[in-house]
Amino acid sequence: MKQKLIILFSLLLLAAVVYLISKDLFNGSSKTEKNPCEYNLDKLKAIDTSLIKYKEIRHFKPSMASITGIAIDENSNVYMAGTNGVLIFDKGGNKISGFIADSTANCIAIAPNKEVYLGVGNHIEKYNQQGSLQKKWETYGRKGYVTSIAVRGKDVFVADAGNRLVLHYDENGNLLNVIGKKSKDFIGLIIPSMYLDVAIGSFDDLWVVNPGKHELENFSDKGDLRSSWGVPSMQLEGFAGCCNPIHFSILPNGYFVTYEKGLDRIKLYNQAGKFDCVVASPASFTGKSEYHCSFATMVNDLAVDPQGNIYALDATSNEVKVFGKK
Repeated sequence: MKQKLIILFSLLLLAAVVYLISKDLFNGSSKTEKNPCEYNLDKLKAIDTSLIKYKEIRHFKPSMASITGIAIDENSNVYMAGTNGVLIFDKGGNKISGFIADSTANCIAIAPNKEVYLGVGNHIEKYNQQGSLQKKWETYGRKGYVTSIAVRGKDVFVADAGNRLVLHYDENGNLLNVIGKKSKDFIGLIIPSMYLDVAIGSFDDLWVVNPGKHELENFSDKGDLRSSWGVPSMQLEGFAGCCNPIHFSILPNGYFVTYEKGLDRIKLYNQAGKFDCVVASPASFTGKSEYHCSFATMVNDLAVDPQGNIYALDATSNEVKVFGKK
């Protein structure tokens, strides 16, 4: 009798368990229940306005069909590369000059002597101020794709996203060194999409963004990694996505300005890489940025002038917006 009661109780308990599991399985959880693992980009784009320390002070809207890169010279003149040419404006937005180029450049840089360097596909083209082509440099490898140029005196550093390297040339196009190669001490430049940026720091040192690692890295001219900063994080202080930041520039005081695709936000970090403030929120831009990995992706760009103003290319609206401190 006792054994029969135990068996009966066990069967009732099993039936109760089956009922509860079936109820949960077929009815599902409450629709109001939140998914703790949900990835909500809108939440990341919402920025506390007290953290935004800059405002738009002016903008440039040129007649050029498509702007692809911007650069600022020591006199705060603004150079815009784009559809088959270059336009040059003074800091007030007045057109000074311009010239027609053989091709549309991916990026642009200005030398101290006002020579203009254009990254065109897999090579560099060098022009004088009047628009006369001085020289086309030789291509480095079959995979070359130039995305950024930084000039320091007679040294020219070229970001080659196709080869995942930074190429160090002299002013005549002679290759001096290759920076960013994989080694036992360095993992290499991780570039999931066609973005690689370089800039010269306040100490004339070379900085390179390693977007797949979410880091900015400092190299010697010989290619030795000296320091780095940056962390992958969904928080405002870090860099989100597969590969960010994709563009950066360095202010005269040594602070870093970064731009992140996918979120369309511009941020400011001090010389040690500590988050300082937001320059521009996603609301400052007109387009909906995407995590594209193709050559046809619309390009935004960053530049700074000697006064510390920040210039941002909004490729969707085809204009350059200038941000100054509030």
